[in-house]
Amino acid sequence: MKIAWINELAHPAGGAERYVRDTARELADQGVRSVLFYDVKATPDPSPSMLAPFEGGFPIVDLGRQLRELAPDVVYVHRLHENKALRALAASPFPVVRFFHDHRLFCLREHKYTALSKTPCCRAVGAGCYPCLGFVRRSETWPGVELASLRRLRAEQEQARHHTAFIVGSRYMANHVVAHGFERSRIHVIPLYASVPPRLRVHGQRQEDLLLFIGQLTTGKGLDVLLQALPRTVRPCRLIVVGRGRQEVKLRALVQALGLAERVAFMGWLDPEALSAHYQQASCLVFPTRAPETSGLVGIEAMAHGTPVIASPLGGIEEWLSHGRTGLSVPPNDPAALAAAIDQLLGDPSLRSQMGLNALQTFEERFRPEHHADRLLTVLEAAAGAGRLFG
Repeated sequence: MKIAWINELAHPAGGAERYVRDTARELADQGVRSVLFYDVKATPDPSPSMLAPFEGGFPIVDLGRQLRELAPDVVYVHRLHENKALRALAASPFPVVRFFHDHRLFCLREHKYTALSKTPCCRAVGAGCYPCLGFVRRSETWPGVELASLRRLRAEQEQARHHTAFIVGSRYMANHVVAHGFERSRIHVIPLYASVPPRLRVHGQRQEDLLLFIGQLTTGKGLDVLLQALPRTVRPCRLIVVGRGRQEVKLRALVQALGLAERVAFMGWLDPEALSAHYQQASCLVFPTRAPETSGLVGIEAMAHGTPVIASPLGGIEEWLSHGRTGLSVPPNDPAALAAAIDQLLGDPSLRSQMGLNALQTFEERFRPEHHADRLLTVLEAAAGAGRLFG
């Protein structure tokens, strides 16, 4: 089988890009041939590590012509926003499968929490987005904001509906896509996976007072809620923050204002080996998101390391987080409840150890890389066989 992968970025900047790279590698082990097309404006200098699993990596110039020359069995689309390329996909004679990694096609703001109250939102896009200022979103150019168009978003959704099949990482996301008019029969839920850690250390080497946060430093990820929870904890604890984002300056200022400078360390982004070491050393991962997650991959990565998780059960998170078994669920936007959960877990070593074992067992049973790759290959082969039945 020959797959044309399409993703704007050709360096492992985020979860979608790491998925593209790692999954292409998994499928290569099964004899699949892959080529990557990317947006040269977004990625003028592709990463060698990103291109390594592919037979070739090419900037998108004339996507329709490039696909005709390659003649893939199936086109596998990830993040792609450029209108000309999207139109080329709609006119392509090849079957197209699209993975919905995020809410960009299903939220005017691209984030599923309200602009004013910052509460989680699970509604379908519509007129209700306007009262909460959902049509106003951040822009990198002056004046710093732009107005999103409901009409334009719906037009892009209509264009996407003609693809052969769709992949999502959770039942939550499948239901959300269906709520926007996509056919359920063409939506395939294939849970994401985490790489198997090279080695797991014994539980006794964990630092009992150490908490771990991993994610973009944005409002939706809820790090501010965790920082507000730390002064409320009874048990002494420290926090390592892995990630970067546009809210970093504000979050660092909040750390100073709360008197947490000695307890919180910002590490930036880390390479996989260093990140794995932090997973293995921490007593738990804290994932206080205020936005529904399409899957919540960092939680699955924590479970691969036998690390319990404290998280807001939003979106796809509640499909892998079992309260009291692999971790603890807490309401979003509730520092007091989060502090209580942290105290509960840090104060009970036997509970923490058992949750870690349960988390590792759950990973082994449901979230190993081969589980995803096998199911994905079945969908891609079926799409290749069906051609453009739905075009």
